[in-house]
Amino acid sequence: MFVPICSAFLGLLLSVSAFAAAPVSEIGSSSQPTMTTVVVPPLPAVQPQTTGGDAHYQMQVLQDEVRTLRGMVEELNNEIRQLKKRQMDDYIDLDRRLSTLVSGGGQGSPVSVNGPGASGAGTSTKTAGSGNKGNVPSSQTSLSSSSQDAEQRDQYNSAYNQLKAGNVADAVKQFKAHIAKYPNGRYVANAHYWLGEIYVMQNELELARQSFSTVLERYPAHRKAPDSTFKLGQVYFMMGDKGKAKELLEKAAAGNDNAARLARSYLSENF
Repeated sequence: MFVPICSAFLGLLLSVSAFAAAPVSEIGSSSQPTMTTVVVPPLPAVQPQTTGGDAHYQMQVLQDEVRTLRGMVEELNNEIRQLKKRQMDDYIDLDRRLSTLVSGGGQGSPVSVNGPGASGAGTSTKTAGSGNKGNVPSSQTSLSSSSQDAEQRDQYNSAYNQLKAGNVADAVKQFKAHIAKYPNGRYVANAHYWLGEIYVMQNELELARQSFSTVLERYPAHRKAPDSTFKLGQVYFMMGDKGKAKELLEKAAAGNDNAARLARSYLSENF
């Protein structure tokens, strides 16, 4: 009887030992996830360095783009300045050639507008040489008139050459001085016209309007009148008065000269 009791006791003891050993494996297995979670925190510390590098790179890219755009703007401004200068040179060259054709001489020859011709001066001199005293004052008047014409021509050419050389400020001063000194001179219409061209180039539209209007109102038969009509139409268009601009441009386009061709082209492009 003792043996069965001992066997039962030993069996109970073994079962208790086996039951007590079970929690040890659970504790060991539960400790492993705890160790895994400790490794995760270092990862977020790397992210700010990557973002900071990207921001610095993007800043460099933007700075390069700004420098490129500035260079493009400078090139465009330079092209605009060259186009304005080329346009002015073209007008000056055209004016020189027309002056040569009208006067029949070189650039220094005066434009034959509202003044005596060379044949008239020669006739007066010949009559004076024949001993007719009544014609002597006429000869003296012709000589005086020729001297004044030469003076006007020299002053106008001086202003004109300043403009051709690109000295715009000096050209404006000399053109204004010429108009003030010779209000009824033969080159006054030309001076008003070139002042208008300068004012357009300087974007002084109201002053340009006044200059071209002066040519049309005071010298409607002058050879600069068609050009002034075309340019005045352009000025009104730039000032926003499209109705007045179209009226003047159509008037200029009705001719058969260079101003007419320019006016027709301007009308087709803007109306």
